[in-house]
Amino acid sequence: MKADLICVGNEILTGLIENSNAGFLSRRLWSQGIVVRETAVVADSKEAIGEAMERALENSEIVIITGGLGPTDDDLTREAVASVLNLPLVLDRQWLERIENFFERRGMKMPENNRKQAMLIEGSTTMPNPGGTAPGALLEYGDRLIIMLPGPPNELQVIYEQSVRPYIEEYNRGKVFKLKTLKCTGIGESMLEEKIKALGNQDLPPLSYVARGFEVHLQVKGEGDPETATRIIERAEKKLRHALGNHIYGVDDETLAGKVAELMIEKQATLGMAESCTGGMLSSMITDIPGSSKFYRGGLVTYTEDAKTGILGVDKDVIAREGAVSEPVARQMAERVRIVLGSMIGLGITGLAGPHSDGSGKPVGLAYIAVSLAGDSQCKELTLGSGRQAFKERASQVALDMLRRVLLDLQ
Repeated sequence: MKADLICVGNEILTGLIENSNAGFLSRRLWSQGIVVRETAVVADSKEAIGEAMERALENSEIVIITGGLGPTDDDLTREAVASVLNLPLVLDRQWLERIENFFERRGMKMPENNRKQAMLIEGSTTMPNPGGTAPGALLEYGDRLIIMLPGPPNELQVIYEQSVRPYIEEYNRGKVFKLKTLKCTGIGESMLEEKIKALGNQDLPPLSYVARGFEVHLQVKGEGDPETATRIIERAEKKLRHALGNHIYGVDDETLAGKVAELMIEKQATLGMAESCTGGMLSSMITDIPGSSKFYRGGLVTYTEDAKTGILGVDKDVIAREGAVSEPVARQMAERVRIVLGSMIGLGITGLAGPHSDGSGKPVGLAYIAVSLAGDSQCKELTLGSGRQAFKERASQVALDMLRRVLLDLQ
């Protein structure tokens, strides 16, 4: 079964907002056995919406339209869809009452233009929207299923989980398409594929590779009734874990920072970090994890040479001889922050994010990441490429993987 997504809004076309709804809906539909054939982004235009709608109805069994359900004159999704289907818009008095109550609870009188949001295509069913005034709407039109959802992601996601997901499960009559993501790090996409190909003919289901910085996400797909789909994924996961070992750090919504936090707490370890080129990004990733206060002592952003020597106590002579971006400096940063903050583990990062060289002759994108335990330290030299944001993200990913491997006693 196929689905088309139509995302309505000039603000998406002009780049004022990211189209996060398409990604969310695609992931949810795939997990329910629905293949997304096409995603279209169209303007707030009755003609543009209508053309996309006609094309979608010709090619897919399910059509989902997002956005254009507000109260203003440029919200034209209802009118465009009704015109294509040659169906009238009718007033849903229960929804109108709900909108009136929505404003009344806020001590306001409902503006007259909000009445438009209670106009629904004849034959459609409303889906509750706890967070807003635009209802979701669902309509079976011949052998097609049409779903209209409001544009704000927080509203759309709640409506999908509460109303659309169970409806599609019934509509799809028990056939499911399950998806499990094995998250890998410390290995490139091509090497990962080589290791999997080395398994030979082991009856693996379809796999997809998604590169995310210094991570590769391996999507494993199982299709059939719920038990069959689950069994296919479990068998494949067992084979892949055997082949890839500790390159797999987690699954689905798990993150590398979350895995490090889990291991820190499990090992009763504590962590202190000294960052230079990453500017606090790694500390932010760690403190985004609930419960990080159980192990994270703190972080220092020692961005300048003076900060490295004055706050951490890095040897001035070492910086003068080796440069601030060097292995000895990274090792001293890790060792000194461990002592300064009284943590079991210290981590230091120094690098040259660019876009310009620092005059040392060292290439932009060079980074050194060190991890220190009492009496022991290790350091990696990396070339992470250009682009400051990408550089910081990649350096942070590598640092997290180094911490994970130290905690697992992997060298």
